[in-house]
Amino acid sequence: MAIGSDQAIDSPDVLLTGASGQIGVFAIPRLLAAGFRVVAVSRRRRPALYDGNEQVEWLNQDQATEVAQRCRFLLSAGPLELAKKFLLAGETFERAVVFSSSSVETKQASGHPAERRQVEDMLSLESELSTVAEGRGLKLVIFRPTLIYGCGMDTNISRLASWIKRFGFMPVNGAATGLRQPVHADDLAAAAVTALQSRADLPRVLNLCGGDTLTYTDMVGRIFSALGKPVRLLHLPQWLFVLVVNITKVIRPGTGVNSEMVRRQRLDLVFDDRQARGLLDYKPRQFQPVAGDFLLPDVN
Repeated sequence: MAIGSDQAIDSPDVLLTGASGQIGVFAIPRLLAAGFRVVAVSRRRRPALYDGNEQVEWLNQDQATEVAQRCRFLLSAGPLELAKKFLLAGETFERAVVFSSSSVETKQASGHPAERRQVEDMLSLESELSTVAEGRGLKLVIFRPTLIYGCGMDTNISRLASWIKRFGFMPVNGAATGLRQPVHADDLAAAAVTALQSRADLPRVLNLCGGDTLTYTDMVGRIFSALGKPVRLLHLPQWLFVLVVNITKVIRPGTGVNSEMVRRQRLDLVFDDRQARGLLDYKPRQFQPVAGDFLLPDVN
């Protein structure tokens, strides 16, 4: 059990944004197991497995804005803009756990203007959330996870898996020795529920990493293994890989890949999560993915 946690929750309401997203799909069963009633906010329809479940109320954003008035807890696994919207709308919140991203640190000096703007917006929203929390006297913790995987909805690990399944090989930037710490979405959901239950005063920001620190090349190799495919890496010099990406963007815009992503394969993107491990008894799994980690989970 985490330090300072309280299992006697008395079934309070928790507003969950991003309920059908990569963290939300794992968070709902964990919240129910912990005794919460869940107000699940999503643009998608209620999944069939929650039909008739009185402990899960599935609403869109407009409906949830009114219901927020009765919720004591907020778990934001969606956009930071939504977290701000609901914190301002709900005056009864006592504690909020909000997911941001470790990219607010790794992309500040990106050579890609859109990435820098995205980071600036996220940092600004984190600051605004802190201001709201201080003004309301509610307890807020912002999580900054590393590379998320676990249900096929991420745009990093799952994108690599999709490429491997389609083409059977993966181009990488030279030796691609930059270090990574991929983290499973279910481990993040577990940490979020523990933070909601905690009676301790948590830091405003906590890093959440995976259980392994490994090179980009090794990470990709384990994805091949998870898919039951032989590891086939095409080691390209950085200048050539960047050129190919830039040409591809002109021919096929909207691929979601840019030259900065290629360059970062040589950079260490690692963080210290010892605070989370100590305060939340956070024990993330090692990166040993299986084929099911690239599919939506069975949460029955």
